[in-house]
Amino acid sequence: MKSSTRSLTEGPLAKQILLVSLPLALSNLLQVLFNMSDVAVVGRFAGSTALGAVGSTSIFVTLFTGFLIGLGNGINVLVARFYGARHPDDVHDTVHSALIVSLIAGVILLVVGLLGSPAMLRLLNTKEDLLPGAILYPAGVFPGYAGTGSVQFRQRRVQRHR
Repeated sequence: MKSSTRSLTEGPLAKQILLVSLPLALSNLLQVLFNMSDVAVVGRFAGSTALGAVGSTSIFVTLFTGFLIGLGNGINVLVARFYGARHPDDVHDTVHSALIVSLIAGVILLVVGLLGSPAMLRLLNTKEDLLPGAILYPAGVFPGYAGTGSVQFRQRRVQRHR
């Protein structure tokens, strides 16, 4: 039976880099689409002030989500390294440690996001009339970060086993 495993160390380098970076690029694209859909719905049904409030938070919502996506990719690199070196004990330890780190990172981002939103929005020079809504919006988005950390972890683990 022929193995369908592909090696990333053989063949054209540009193609291999593209194949490895494609999931990250698609994850970021989905994040942008998520923010665009929020803006479209809020703009359609809640008015211009609410639209400005949601739009003013998109920079740091994307930043925090990008951090979790990057953490997931970093975990994937570690697991792939140990897997490729045929060190199953290190793979096991890394996978279990990564779950804990991902959950902790998600909770830290939740706390920083909820408590730091007013200060971050002021640093971004958000208009005073938009601040109440701009502070409220992350309170609805950031609680998902605790779960997003573990979802990024699980997604990378599934990709590794394909």
